[in-house]
Amino acid sequence: MTEQIRDTSPAREEILRVEGLCVRMLDGRKETQILHDISFTIREGEHWAIAGESGAGKSMTMNAITALLADGSTRISGRILYRQPDGSWQDLLEIPYKKRSAFVAKQAAVIFQDSINALNPNERVLRQWSETVRLNEPGITKEDCLAHLLERMEIFGVRGGEETLRKFPHQLSGGMRQRIAIAMALESPARILIADEPTTSLDAITQRSTVDFIGKLCDDTDRTLLYISHNLGILQYLCDHMMILKDGRVVEQGLTEDLFFRGKEEYTRQLVRETVKIMGNEDNVPELFAHKSAADTQTAEPDERPADRDGEEAQA
Repeated sequence: MTEQIRDTSPAREEILRVEGLCVRMLDGRKETQILHDISFTIREGEHWAIAGESGAGKSMTMNAITALLADGSTRISGRILYRQPDGSWQDLLEIPYKKRSAFVAKQAAVIFQDSINALNPNERVLRQWSETVRLNEPGITKEDCLAHLLERMEIFGVRGGEETLRKFPHQLSGGMRQRIAIAMALESPARILIADEPTTSLDAITQRSTVDFIGKLCDDTDRTLLYISHNLGILQYLCDHMMILKDGRVVEQGLTEDLFFRGKEEYTRQLVRETVKIMGNEDNVPELFAHKSAADTQTAEPDERPADRDGEEAQA
């Protein structure tokens, strides 16, 4: 496994700012607050994580910043600011509700939980992937579209060429379907990739190769990553910054290495202990756990961005 340093220095521009985000769910006259004053800032090229147990508010945060919450049953307050190419900022919540999805589609590509099951089982891969391409390139010819898909397959490690494209999703392995789902999401020109528990339904080996693939892909294409998961082992391996949520509130946030080895809150330390316990002995624990003694003796500078830990080329 080789280490590559990702340029996430403070000189890089902020790309997403969430300020005082609150979400309330409406049920008749009853109103329940789900998110409480969530704030964080992500710079270009960073790998960010939102972590916490089930029900912590991870996916609700993702749904809020990607305009996926229903208008009539939710109330959202705060600011969700996306930096535009001209350097200005656009608050998602100031855009009319019906236009928000189209706006977000240009800002962030989303890989949903169990996204491999999002592929239509009744359509061949060629047809549904081609339809996704035409959403961004309406005038593309059939021949150019096929050439584009074959090129993307090579980039994303999807083997089999046209034979694979002619298959139905159930005829492919889980890892292959996941790569295709990721490739389809990244047909969007968006600079941010948001992944919501993308490996939940995969076996351990395929999980690792998919995580390696997502990290390397973001680095190679200079995309910013926001990865949402309850699996702190994956997040420690993949992300340089992390925010811990509990009951819809921020427990703490900062450099991932600091939270793992110098967490200030008991809840953070508890999650780390449970992660180590689940993973078992140190031979099965990601790189930083194996070197925790050395890491504990070091103090990171406030603006230091840790080195990336890329994996080997994934095998689907």
